[in-house]
Amino acid sequence: MSSVKLDSLQLFQHVVEQGGITQTADFLAMPKSSVSRKVKALEEEFNVQLISRSARYFTLTEAGEIFYERSREILAQLKVLEQEMADHRQGVAGKISILCVSPLLKCLGELLKNFCRQYPGVELAFHAQDVVQRNIPKRRFDLLIQLDKPVTSNLIGKTIGQMYADYYASPDYLAEFGTPAEPEDLLSHRIIFRELSQDQPKQWWFQSPLRALDLGSANITLVDSPDMALTLARQGFGVAMLPDIQALSALNSQALMPLFGRQHRRCLPVNLIYHDREQIPRRVRLLIDFLAEHFAEAAAKYQLQPESLADQQDVD
Repeated sequence: MSSVKLDSLQLFQHVVEQGGITQTADFLAMPKSSVSRKVKALEEEFNVQLISRSARYFTLTEAGEIFYERSREILAQLKVLEQEMADHRQGVAGKISILCVSPLLKCLGELLKNFCRQYPGVELAFHAQDVVQRNIPKRRFDLLIQLDKPVTSNLIGKTIGQMYADYYASPDYLAEFGTPAEPEDLLSHRIIFRELSQDQPKQWWFQSPLRALDLGSANITLVDSPDMALTLARQGFGVAMLPDIQALSALNSQALMPLFGRQHRRCLPVNLIYHDREQIPRRVRLLIDFLAEHFAEAAAKYQLQPESLADQQDVD
């Protein structure tokens, strides 16, 4: 493959259009020897003579004429490409309103910063209020980023990755109320339950075997924010289900303890959710594609690793 650079093609264009090496050197304010050397390098690159050298005349060889025409086409296409990219950047402008459950911002922040570097005309507006079904019609948004599925049927969901969650309580709570040995023991415990919608079943899912546990008979405290669930759990208010990204710091400080030996960890999809409409703004579509491509790598930094799980089980 040729290693010819674009500036060499541009220089040759000037040599032809200015009528010679001396004229090009004067036009570009370059040493004549530099111009001559670059032309010679082109000839050596393709092993052809491009210019018939004479003290009085400047003429192109047949190969030189072909080279001139083709390089002019390449440079013209490059100019069109540069203009199209400039138009593209200018076209990707405007506000994107994002609703996001606050824990996810920890791994999304760097991604969104990179997106804004790539498209400086985009303005992001974040709303950290955690969304439940009754609030969605009251606020227009371009993109909702949350764990789990859409809570209304008129929204579109695109899964971009997954995060794990587990069941936790504070050491003080466990000292006072005891440690549940099986999920069914939770029915006699205080539960911190995050409500996504008003008609959502009060249940948690467990593995080994896969089953849903109806929490209706338990002492339930409802919250509509993952941050509320974390705060109450740390304060010994009850048992909460929390994603890794939210529980990591509390685990490291031993403010929370995992339950059931980690055997009931849940895998939660991370979804981008948007309104069901035919025309999605191009800037929003680009952001959706960008997050879908890069989210998994960013989220991996906030997942409990196998060695961490083993360490926790040893502590238990």
